[in-house]
Amino acid sequence: MSKRLLPALAVACTALLLTAACGEDKKTDAPAAASSAAPAASTPASTSASASAAPSTRGSAKAGKLEFSTVGKMTGELFTKDPDCPFGQWDANSTGVEAKYRSAVASFKQFDCYEKKGAALPHRGQQAIFVEFKAANAAKAYAQDQASMYPTLIVGSTVVVGGTGLSKTDMKAWLADVNETAGGAGEILA
Repeated sequence: MSKRLLPALAVACTALLLTAACGEDKKTDAPAAASSAAPAASTPASTSASASAAPSTRGSAKAGKLEFSTVGKMTGELFTKDPDCPFGQWDANSTGVEAKYRSAVASFKQFDCYEKKGAALPHRGQQAIFVEFKAANAAKAYAQDQASMYPTLIVGSTVVVGGTGLSKTDMKAWLADVNETAGGAGEILA
C-alpha cells in the first residue's frame, strides 16, 4: 500500500510547488495591475468619438476581441447625441445581414435611430451593425463588401459597420474608438 501512496504523494508535492511558484508571480504582478487600474477608474470614459482617451479607460477585458456590451454602450451614448438620432435601440433582426452571409453569422445586432421612443419605424435604420461570424474568413469577406459603401472595422471574426445617416457623427472616429476597446487589434476599411 505504501508503494501506491508514494507516487500520489510525489504528484501532490509537485503540484504544490508549482502552485506556490505561480503564486509568487501573481504577487509581483498584482501591485502593478492595481496601480494601473486606479487611474482608469478615476478617469471618466469619453462618449464623443472625436475626443481622445487612453485605451485603458475603455478597453475591453480581452485585447484583440470586441465585446458587444462595450461597443453597444459606446454607440448608444454617442449616436443619441446626434440630432438625427433622438432615440436609439439595438435589435437582433436576423434579416439585417445579406442572405449570402446569414449561415456564417454567429450573432447579429443593428442599431436603429428613431424620432422618439416607441416609434414603429426607424428614422435612420442600421446606423451601426455588430456581427460576430463563426469564422474569420467570412468576417473578412463581409467587411470588404460593406466597406465599399460604409466605414467598417474588422477585428478577428467580428465586424462593426457604421451607417451614413447621422450628419453630426464622425463614423471613422467612432470606429477608431471602438477599435481601441480591442487594443487596436482591428483594421478600419473604407
